[in-house]
Amino acid sequence: MRNLIRHGDTMIAVESAPATVNFQDILDATKVEYDDDMSEAPWDNCDGFEHTCTPAHRFDFDPSDMRGYCYCDGHRERVVIQLPKDRDCWEVAAYARARGASRQVAAELAAANHRKTLDQLVEWYSNGWQWFGVKCQFEVLGEEFDESLWGIDNEDYAEREIKPEIADNVADQLEEAGFTVTGRPARVYPTREGKIQRLRHNLQNQNWSD
Repeated sequence: MRNLIRHGDTMIAVESAPATVNFQDILDATKVEYDDDMSEAPWDNCDGFEHTCTPAHRFDFDPSDMRGYCYCDGHRERVVIQLPKDRDCWEVAAYARARGASRQVAAELAAANHRKTLDQLVEWYSNGWQWFGVKCQFEVLGEEFDESLWGIDNEDYAEREIKPEIADNVADQLEEAGFTVTGRPARVYPTREGKIQRLRHNLQNQNWSD
C-alpha cells in the first residue's frame, strides 16, 4: 500500500506492508541453483576422498573386475580408483565403537563406508559432477533480505538440508527488522553428533547397506 502525504511544497510517498510474513513465502523464495563458478573436483574440496587414480594399462593383470575400475572421460582412458587400505576415511569405526557398536559391526560399517566412498569417486570420474548453491532474496518495502551458500556437491542435500536453513536465516533478518514471521518451524539446534553427520553428507543419507 502506498500513500501520498503533502508536507509544504514536498510530496512524501509512504509505503506500507503487512508486518507479518509467512515462513512458507520465504521458503518459496529460496532456490537451489547450479554453481557455475565452482569448477574444482569435489574430492579436492571435500575431506575423506583421498585416493589414487592409476591408468588401467599400468597393472600387470586385467583390473576390470576391481570395484574402482571405470572409464574416465576427462582422462580419455580406463583407470582404477583406489582408497588407502589402512585408513578409515571418516573414522567411522571409531565413531561406531564410541557409541557401543561391537568390533565386527564397527568394521562392517567402515567397510561399507569404504565401498560407498569408492563408488562415489567412480561416479564422479565416470559421469562428472556438478556444484550447487542455495540463495534467498526476499524483498519487502524495497529492502532486500538475502542469504546464500555455494559450493554444495549434492543437490538433494542442498534441497533437503541447506534450503530450510537459508530460509531460516532470512527469517531471522526479518524479525530483527521488526517483522513477525509466522508458520516458522521450531528450530532444532544440532548436537555434536548431528554436526558430524552433516559433515558426512557425501555418504548419501548414511545408508550403510549395499
